[in-house]
Amino acid sequence: MDRKRPWEALPNLALANIFCRTSIKDRSHNIPFVCRSWAHAARHPPCWASMVAENHYFPDNSAADYAFLLDSHSNFASFVDPYDGRRSPHPHRGLASLQGLIGRAGGGAAVTSIYFFPFLTSAGATPNDGAILFLIAKQCPNLKHISFHGSYNASQAAILEIIHCCKKLELVDFSDSPYFNASILEELSISCPNIRGIRRNGYLEPSFSHALSTGFNCLKLVNLSNSTLVDKDLLKIVTSCKELCYLDVTGCQRLIYYMHIIKVASAKIANILYD
Repeated sequence: MDRKRPWEALPNLALANIFCRTSIKDRSHNIPFVCRSWAHAARHPPCWASMVAENHYFPDNSAADYAFLLDSHSNFASFVDPYDGRRSPHPHRGLASLQGLIGRAGGGAAVTSIYFFPFLTSAGATPNDGAILFLIAKQCPNLKHISFHGSYNASQAAILEIIHCCKKLELVDFSDSPYFNASILEELSISCPNIRGIRRNGYLEPSFSHALSTGFNCLKLVNLSNSTLVDKDLLKIVTSCKELCYLDVTGCQRLIYYMHIIKVASAKIANILYD
């Protein structure tokens, strides 16, 4: 009987396809050190196009949908920090690490998904949020998914640079960053017509529901869990976002009469999460 071929004998493309389903930490720090063939396969550019592990466990939604939008916890398993929370006080080191990731992908044009908090400087050090965003805007024109989780120090100009240069954006995770405001949403709706998912946790400006419900014609996924959402804004969203099929309002303590709103909205919105 013929011996089964060992893992290291698999074709590089097959190995690369498997590696895409692992965390960015495994791709960076574990897989390349297993054996020579795995190290060679791990250098395949598609392994580095996304910082989110691909998978086939979610038949109705992509792994990016879950990582950037659907899950209500920012430290979801898809967001595996390759540096285990370690941050450098030197701004250029985070930039160099991100530049290295882009280089492994074969250039920024191939990069589709980025969450950049692993590349931020340590607490108390000179922030590099803006420099990282300008790097992404300059080199990643085909970016589809971005998370601002953990970022609090970027300028308005840096956020606008991302919006104006990455026009193929589809999913944006604002988390509790300070970048979620009416002017940013307006620019996002104009420059990025393919936006289909937005996540926001934390403080919501009074005018946000108007900007969210009037400018995004393709918006299908909205996660406002653990935010300051109030009844009138919830009503505005469910009545004006015509394509909405997923809405998460769990943990929104300022909602009072929301059950009636949700009962009516559930007739047209397939999946509404609330508590």
